[in-house]
Amino acid sequence: MNRRIKTVIVIALAVVIAGGGMGIYRHIKNKSNTSDMNREHPITETVSRTSLTDTITASGSVLLDDEIEVYAEGETNIIKNILVEEGDDVKAGDLLVEYDVEDRKEELEKQIRDTEREIENTQLSLKDMTTPTSDTEITKLKNEVISKQKALQEAQTAYDSYASRLSIQQTAIDNAQQDVKDAEKEVSDLEELLAVGGTTQNEYDTAVTTAKKADAQLEEAKTAYDDLITEQNNAKLTITTAQNDVTYAQNALKDAQTVLGDSESRTKYEQSQLTLKGLQDDLADYKKDLSELVYSTSAAVDGKVTEVCVDEGTYTEENTVILKLADFNKLIVSANIEEYDAPLLELGQKVVMTSDGLEGKEYTGSIIRINDSALATDTNMGSETAVPVEISVDNPDGVLKPGYNLDLEITVLDKPDILTVPSSAVKTDAKVGKKYVFVSDGTKVSQREIAAGEENDTVVEIISGLSEGEDVLTSVDDSIKDGMTLDEIKNQRNSEREQSQEDNKNSEENIMRGGMMGNDQNRRSGQGVPPGGPGGGGFGGGRPMG
Repeated sequence: MNRRIKTVIVIALAVVIAGGGMGIYRHIKNKSNTSDMNREHPITETVSRTSLTDTITASGSVLLDDEIEVYAEGETNIIKNILVEEGDDVKAGDLLVEYDVEDRKEELEKQIRDTEREIENTQLSLKDMTTPTSDTEITKLKNEVISKQKALQEAQTAYDSYASRLSIQQTAIDNAQQDVKDAEKEVSDLEELLAVGGTTQNEYDTAVTTAKKADAQLEEAKTAYDDLITEQNNAKLTITTAQNDVTYAQNALKDAQTVLGDSESRTKYEQSQLTLKGLQDDLADYKKDLSELVYSTSAAVDGKVTEVCVDEGTYTEENTVILKLADFNKLIVSANIEEYDAPLLELGQKVVMTSDGLEGKEYTGSIIRINDSALATDTNMGSETAVPVEISVDNPDGVLKPGYNLDLEITVLDKPDILTVPSSAVKTDAKVGKKYVFVSDGTKVSQREIAAGEENDTVVEIISGLSEGEDVLTSVDDSIKDGMTLDEIKNQRNSEREQSQEDNKNSEENIMRGGMMGNDQNRRSGQGVPPGGPGGGGFGGGRPMG
């Protein structure tokens, strides 16, 4: 678990109270308090130059820096022979494995032969598409055009005849409408005469029958007219069909008279050209694969075989790792830095590394990689989030080995020769977010805004606002006001200190009383008296103090 290096002072006070010890303790304590009150406490400090450093600690493991994964060569191969074992030292150029490529070679040769035949057939098809149409076929197509044109003329003549036929039929309708009108008037006149006895019923009924016949003849005339309209429309469609037939026949003749004249032929020709291009590309690929068949793989660098990843007879592809090589003289250290410290990390920061198992040895390096993502890690304290980093390490004596554990001290801040003041001297104005200090002229203090830089647990870097040699108030709180004198501040501090000491004295006396009560309980317990009253034993007994 990473932690900032901090100085922690732990004060342990053991008080043993027995007999008249209480009086001696009070005497000593009162004497100490008197001494504290009379001691002069400096309240200012001079701005000076110093170095500002900060480090974080971590643990890491030594790893190989450049372990190389050797990949199988060729798209697909079979491992025939493995020529090295784990732990062997190899030189660049040494054979590592041999492949069984005979089956692949035969397959490629067959693909080349088949593809060459397909190319020849496609070329013949393209040649056939560009052969001109025969004279016999041209004559046949010309006659087809004449036939279709004749059919078009006939269709046009038939259509034109409907104009006069419709005119005649319209006249028939007009005459029928007049007959209906006359018949209806005759019926109306006879109906009036019949009412006064001026005509007979038989004459009236004959007129009604005549009117109905006139209506029927009118409807027949209209129906005949509508039928002619339908026939005319059909004749018009016949003209359209005939026109399309003429156009198709003319285009067929034109296409026949021109090589690849129709769109269908051109499309088919272009598709065959694409097929030919694809076959030619395939042929080139097969020939290239045949020329690039890999019969073995050699070492690209000097190193030691750290792992053999395949067995003889294994099918491999280009991304298959067949073995691993490493240079044991090139090492790195891998570490996980807690998320709280990770923001302090930068590439190139100095790292000092030690190990309990390598007493007296110290190794140096620097951060060479900071992971972009954090990850959860399991520790003895539970799960925590950390950022993986890699650190270079100098190994001049060759003692470090992969797998060794090291303690790391990473310098995350190193600023020499800078102006600093104590952290307690700097306060931030919460309203405007600006930092300030109180500068002393020897008599009183004045508030001054500053620009602060880096800081650690004890001091703050001063960018601007103060000069070397100036005095600042070492401890600032809300009670300090601009223009206060040093004497006022000292008196205020002494008063606060005396109050604190009095509070401490009262607290200590309460502790002493509690201790004496505990001794009394112990004595009573030894005499068979229940300690602490009804509540039983324990610190202070079972009843509340005071």
